[in-house]
Amino acid sequence: MLKIARIQSPSKNNSLHLQIPCEVCKIQMSHGNHFGVNSCRACAAFFRRTVHSRWSQLKCQGGSCNKMTFFCKPCRLQRCFEMGMVTANFQYNRDGIVTPSVPTTISTVSHITPSLEQYLGRPHFVILSDKNPKKTIIDLHRLLGEATKILNLGPATPIFCDGSQLKKLSFGMKNEFDLRKLKIATRMTQTEIAGNWEFYVKKVATWLTHFDEFKKLPVGMKMKILQTIWHIWSRLEKLSTTAKYRRSSGRNKRSEIVVQSGVLIDISEVDFDSKWMSDYPTDQVRRFMMHSSCDQFTVTDHLTEMELSDVELTFMLAQLCFQYAGNRYQGEIQEVCDRLMTILSDDLHDYYVNELNMPRYFKRLAKMMQINNEIQHNIRRGRDRMEVIHTFRILKLEFTHPEMFLDSGFN
Repeated sequence: MLKIARIQSPSKNNSLHLQIPCEVCKIQMSHGNHFGVNSCRACAAFFRRTVHSRWSQLKCQGGSCNKMTFFCKPCRLQRCFEMGMVTANFQYNRDGIVTPSVPTTISTVSHITPSLEQYLGRPHFVILSDKNPKKTIIDLHRLLGEATKILNLGPATPIFCDGSQLKKLSFGMKNEFDLRKLKIATRMTQTEIAGNWEFYVKKVATWLTHFDEFKKLPVGMKMKILQTIWHIWSRLEKLSTTAKYRRSSGRNKRSEIVVQSGVLIDISEVDFDSKWMSDYPTDQVRRFMMHSSCDQFTVTDHLTEMELSDVELTFMLAQLCFQYAGNRYQGEIQEVCDRLMTILSDDLHDYYVNELNMPRYFKRLAKMMQINNEIQHNIRRGRDRMEVIHTFRILKLEFTHPEMFLDSGFN
């Protein structure tokens, strides 16, 4: 199992928390720090009992939960996640009697050191287990708990941009590329791929905290939008950083892409390990997965020519993501996304007219939207490819939150 989780700080003495109300139910007094949160025994036991149950997949059962004192089970479990509860300290195999002839099938890590990647060569949020050899299970509960905390805490430092939410949002992107600090990835295994997912989920969550209007939304809606757009956002970010790499280095090799703002991968030469995601031969999986990257080559060419500013790129990221989320869910989310884009569109107009003294910016804006349309077209093409993957069961990945990876090329 792949578990994407956050690292807890060393636990404090439980006696220090006896007089603190439970952070989950707000009714009983805290009995200590359970699973990363000061909570009562009842809430801790509830989380331990339901975190891997069907309740984690369901929505509010009544539609009118108080959110302060009265919860249905899905809402109470979501409240546990929002407060920061994680499964890192779960203890398994506690039976006093163990039959020697039956091998233990679950191995656990009782403590995750803050320098885990130094000892195991893994990102902070990834733990691997061979619990089910037929499937690789991706457990996203911990990562979503971390993302919720990022959205609740907001940006690390306050930013003032004279009323322009678009410019403030551009500061949250931090898409600075330095050719001298470029790293080269020679292998692409489950560690690198899962680490890439972690990077972009947290990156997009941090980016969204710089949008004042977005921060006003309910927590549930913010998380739903984040889970929908993180990999869409990553597509354009990778392509724009690759375009910067081409301009800085003078190289124009189409198979080279830059991920995580500074890691170079040659998809035609990288050592690709697919055993964890598929039982098909590695060469076949490699060729099949490479098609999604090849679809983006022309987009990178256009971005290289345009030399976008950070404000322009931020607008493109927002337009691509919010339009995708609105089209996917319709209804209230579409109305919210349209309202967010209206604000950013007005700020973009002011940016062109007042800062760049470019009142006739229509042609440049049209080229930007053409690039986004190409990316959306590639997303739709990827759905046909995913139909083939599902039909022939090429991938053996199973996600606890499959909606997060819709149109990502992995589900």
